[in-house]
Amino acid sequence: MPLIILIMEVSKIHLSPAEMELMQNAEIILTKNRVLEKAKALLETVQQNQISFVQKQNLKNEIFKVSPKISRGENYLGLPYLILDYPRQSSANQFFFIRTMFWWGNFFSCTLHLANSSKDIFKEKIKQSKALLTNHYISVGDDAWVHHLKESDYRKIDVMTREQFFHSCESLGHIKIASRHSLNEWEKMPSHLFENWKLFLALCELIS
Repeated sequence: MPLIILIMEVSKIHLSPAEMELMQNAEIILTKNRVLEKAKALLETVQQNQISFVQKQNLKNEIFKVSPKISRGENYLGLPYLILDYPRQSSANQFFFIRTMFWWGNFFSCTLHLANSSKDIFKEKIKQSKALLTNHYISVGDDAWVHHLKESDYRKIDVMTREQFFHSCESLGHIKIASRHSLNEWEKMPSHLFENWKLFLALCELIS
């Protein structure tokens, strides 16, 4: 009887014509895997540029001691993604991340994420840098782990008043500043992401 019930339940699962066509097309998944491998290679290029820069500049701050890391996932809001974290300092007292993200079907982004004592240390420097962040977004939501840059959780900095920007830097347990880059800019992306990474270090006066 349980087997009969299971067969009956499965028989109720229907595929639309589009879903049936997609299911039978192996090349779609193979193409997706190739794109993700190329996106990983792109982030590896950014990572190597970051490492080389830290070494050449002889940057000694402890936030650079932890090696960069590239992670892959399949389901951020239903879509695949890749993330490069460097610096990535996380402890009970400090949280300093610069996160570079490829999000399938959406964008590349580069995000400065500060919390705990790192927020306290760099907050005033960030507040005085509004004029340099006209093409960036700031987190205005309580959830520090939202990355979609939608208006429900982020605001474009160039439409904010000085007071609103200061409030966003002060009022939450975190500061997140993010840039968004079109997937169509693929060829220029390693340079764009690397330059934005350096901008975030400069905002925190970790480089001149």
